[in-house]
Amino acid sequence: MSELEFIAALTLIFVVAAVLLITATRLSLPAVPFYLIAGVGIGLVVDEGQLLDLAQWGIAFLVFAFAVELEPLEGKQLRRDSLIVSILQLLVTGFIMFGVGLGLGFDGLNALYFTLAATLSSSLVALSLLERRVRLRSLQERMAESIHFVEDVVAIVAVLLLSAFVYTDSSLAPLGAGIAMIAGALAFRHFLFERFVMAAESDVEILMLTGVSLIIGFIAISELAGVSIVVGAFAAGLAVASEYPHDVEMVDAIGYLEDFFTPIFFITLGALVSIPTLETLGVGALLVVAVFVLNPLVTYLVLRWRSYDSRTATLAGYNLDQISEFALIIAIEALAAGVLVPELFDAIVLAAIITMLGSTLTSRYAETGFQRLVDRGVFETGLERVREQSQVSDDIRNHVIITEYDREGQQVVEACERVDQPYVVIESDPHREDAAREHCENYVLGDVMTESAWTVANVDEATLIVGTVARESWAEQILALDIDADVIVRAVDVESGSELLEQGALFVAIPDELAAEQLAEQIESVLIGDTSLEDLRDHGEERLERAVEYGPSDVERLR
Repeated sequence: MSELEFIAALTLIFVVAAVLLITATRLSLPAVPFYLIAGVGIGLVVDEGQLLDLAQWGIAFLVFAFAVELEPLEGKQLRRDSLIVSILQLLVTGFIMFGVGLGLGFDGLNALYFTLAATLSSSLVALSLLERRVRLRSLQERMAESIHFVEDVVAIVAVLLLSAFVYTDSSLAPLGAGIAMIAGALAFRHFLFERFVMAAESDVEILMLTGVSLIIGFIAISELAGVSIVVGAFAAGLAVASEYPHDVEMVDAIGYLEDFFTPIFFITLGALVSIPTLETLGVGALLVVAVFVLNPLVTYLVLRWRSYDSRTATLAGYNLDQISEFALIIAIEALAAGVLVPELFDAIVLAAIITMLGSTLTSRYAETGFQRLVDRGVFETGLERVREQSQVSDDIRNHVIITEYDREGQQVVEACERVDQPYVVIESDPHREDAAREHCENYVLGDVMTESAWTVANVDEATLIVGTVARESWAEQILALDIDADVIVRAVDVESGSELLEQGALFVAIPDELAAEQLAEQIESVLIGDTSLEDLRDHGEERLERAVEYGPSDVERLR
């Protein structure tokens, strides 16, 4: 591809992306479907070779952004269960679809590509729909993220093995280079990254330049070693991932790259679609059935076997309903190597677009759909499981219910304890379950979005509910409860806060507004002489120390 053709293709993509993004924003719709549909039209005027190159680079940079934001397999119970679910889902779906591939007349290698497309799900699409910048996510969202991580590791191994034994003359050099890159990335993350961030004083520009330098460096190593560039991109992302607060800083820095390459990936994916033959339509339909039906079904059955409630099992399964970006990069590389039949490549691309479009719908309506099935008696409420793992006094009355034992929740709990006010904490985050058990007299380990958690918390006898998480869907769920208790919730902006007040909230806390009021009060106190400059500084230092001790605020992740 010449430089002029490359620039022309990029210009066309970004002009179209800008128009579509404005449209999607005004309609309050996700931009991904618009990008995919627009790509179909762009494919008519841009050469396929250019599109394949752009798609690979778009995938690589998005894989890097995903790896930066990754919180891999945190929590002992979640780690074990996600590994079990991932392995069983890959094995069961894999064996079935490999047999189907052979039955369609594919040779063993093409049946393997068919199987990889059917079994691996897209972490990029799914996690973009999981509000992954929010630290607090529901159990099914965390489960889905952990499963995606395991599947991505499997995909990386598949890419390395294919590079070593299919695209080269059985050379172990690409495999060794890939393993060395990942090991080097983890070593950098463990021993050097945090020190570097502290030395850079968390400057966003320096962090972004560091991220760009790392990904370009790792991709260059990948090219020299004959390894897929997505392996280098994934390794680069692992190298810069870290713990709070540096993970928040790095996510902010890398967010610009993510915004830049998202339209490139999805528009080029849509542009790769060709006029399908009957064979392509048939193979694509089988892939869609595997992704929309078989994968969620296997995930549901395994999670139920592991004693998870129906809601978690169902919604986690439908976070895996899209073809993986790694399957696409594997297909692109196989097509370039001449080992993938064109009809199968077209079917994989077509199925990827259909499943990614469908995923935007399931992410929006899965909650509502599941609740309707519960109301009709198809699924149980999960009440007994929540009751077994919770601790609430039988005689608790006139209590305060606090949703989440996060930074804000801990401070509300301390306020209740100072005035001997009974309270119950509803904790949805598996990472904070131990803290809730240790520090809270009454707690419910369950999902705020489920009726069972509120039943165990004895919401009918509560006098006040405090929603500490600035997440609109959670606030609306609390306000929809048929109760007499007053409700205090949080919102990230004035517009959302006004809507929640109209829905019946007693008070809506908006962090920026509260911070501005507090700042004005402190300045006034200093000006009239009630507070000295030394006292103001000491107070500020104390608050910052407590903030780090409590951990990250979910509002920071929302931003």
